[in-house]
Parts: sequence; structure tokens; C-alpha cells
Amino acid sequence: MKKLFLFVSTVFLALIIKPKKIVAPLIQEQTHLYPGTSKSITPGDLLFSPIGRRESRFIGHVGIVTKDNKVIHSIPSGVIQDQMEAYFNKFSYIRIYSAIDSKSGEAAADYAAKLQKEHPRADYKLWTPISSLYEEQYCTKIVWQSYHFGAGINLGKISPHARSVHPQRLKDQRFLYEK
Repeated sequence: MKKLFLFVSTVFLALIIKPKKIVAPLIQEQTHLYPGTSKSITPGDLLFSPIGRRESRFIGHVGIVTKDNKVIHSIPSGVIQDQMEAYFNKFSYIRIYSAIDSKSGEAAADYAAKLQKEHPRADYKLWTPISSLYEEQYCTKIVWQSYHFGAGINLGKISPHARSVHPQRLKDQRFLYEK
């Protein structure tokens, strides 16, 4: 009799008491963020910084972000691609600029990857025309070429014949915004 009572009471309670609904958590696509920030990584972003941790803040450097969240930039040993964390560890401060039009940023990122793949051992030379000589690069030049030839954007309205262009000239508010 006890067993029958327990069975009936269990069935009765199960019918009148609704079980708590469990909602599965939403699976969100992981957003990639810049190290130590809440800023999303976007292809074509430009990362402006002083040369290094101890160098002057008056001399700058710039790199461009790829679609696989790496940074392409030109240094004396060639055009290289760094992991994001490694790039951020090289500099004491980085300002991030992003393309207003994400498709332009992606096109520039694609062009930068193409340049890096085709000219990884490019000579580091500042006094070269910004629009030519892919085998001679410096940081501003590779970024400008990526936007100019990849996305059809002339950052800073720079003459294609200009030489030794400072990275600051690329901060063109017509096409970029600071994150």
C-alpha cells in the first residue's frame, strides 16, 4: 500500500508541478579583441605606435591588420607578419584606427597580405616613391599601398611621388576613425 501511495503521489505531483524550463545558453561567435582592450579586431585596422618601448614618441610606426588577425608591417629585415600579441608586446602604446567602410578595410588587408607574400625580403628604404618599387618598403609605404591599390583610397591625399612619408599622415578622417 505504501508503494502504491508513493507512486500515485509522485505522478500527481508531476502533473500539477511544472518542471523548471532550462534555457540553453546562446552560443555567440567569439569576438577577437586587441590585447588588453575591449576593442574588436577588424581587417584593415591600422595600428600606430612609437618605434618601441624606449624610443621617442615623435618617431612613429604603423602596421595593418590581416583577415586572420595578424599584423603586417615593414622593418629593416623585410615585410613581416606578427601575431597580434607579439606585436602589442613590442610597443608601449598603440592607437587603433579602423576603416569607416569595412569592405575597404578588408580589401586593404588582402592587398597587404599579397604584398607581404610576394615581397617578404623587401629592402627597408625610406627615400623611395610611395606608389612604386614594391621591393623597397617602409611601414607607411606598405600601408598606403595596401589602401591605395587594394581599396582605391589615397590615405592623406599623398602624392604618388612622395618620399619618406610619416605614419601620422595616414590618419585620414575621411576614411578612418579612431577606435
